[in-house]
Amino acid sequence: MPRTSPARLRIWGALLLSFSLVSCSTSPAALPTLEASGDLPLIHSQVPLPTASAPGQSSPGSPDSSSATTPSPLTSSPTLIDKQPVESASTVEASTIHTKPTDQAKTPKEHAFEPKSPSLASIALGATDKIVVKHFGLPPETYPLPGDKQTIEIWQYDGFSIGLNDKDKVVYVEITSSQVKSGIQGLLIGMNSSEAADKLGIESNEQSNVLTVEVSGGWIKVDLDPDTQKVLSLKLISKEI
Repeated sequence: MPRTSPARLRIWGALLLSFSLVSCSTSPAALPTLEASGDLPLIHSQVPLPTASAPGQSSPGSPDSSSATTPSPLTSSPTLIDKQPVESASTVEASTIHTKPTDQAKTPKEHAFEPKSPSLASIALGATDKIVVKHFGLPPETYPLPGDKQTIEIWQYDGFSIGLNDKDKVVYVEITSSQVKSGIQGLLIGMNSSEAADKLGIESNEQSNVLTVEVSGGWIKVDLDPDTQKVLSLKLISKEI
């Protein structure tokens, strides 16, 4: 192998020294100038830039968005407040009118006959139409009945009827069926006239087909079958008609 001469070695050393000085002559202060001009060094182009992620997704390397982010009150779903509806007067009245009769109303409590507070089927004279509806519901049939003093409106039910004046107050009650309780203890449709008279505290008259007893505000009238002298109907009649 040929030996390198000392002169050639000196030339190579001078060249290496010159190359080192040229590479070191580039000042770091030039870097901002290159960045300002848009010619970024290669090292900057390799740095990943942050990218916008879709809502509900987390970018690679970032913390879980569900644990790091608290929903804003403005973007959270509104909470529904359960409020009770306030009933208007018309709603209350309508609900009262359509109230179904209770079992207690269908089977009125029986009591001993009391002339000072008379009633039939638990309905007293002067009761309002709302009380009637509360006990028996709306009537299947209604019709006007002209009287000597005024025309009353008859509410017809199964086995009994109720009459109301122009102020919607009860002035008439009639029972025609044994299925309807009178509310007066022991007084029933179909019983003998003598028994009916005893329940009402009056004397029986076999020569009459009617038993009548005066009560507060009117009369109780008992219609009898002419042949059998059995009770056909019970009536509570106001003095207004």
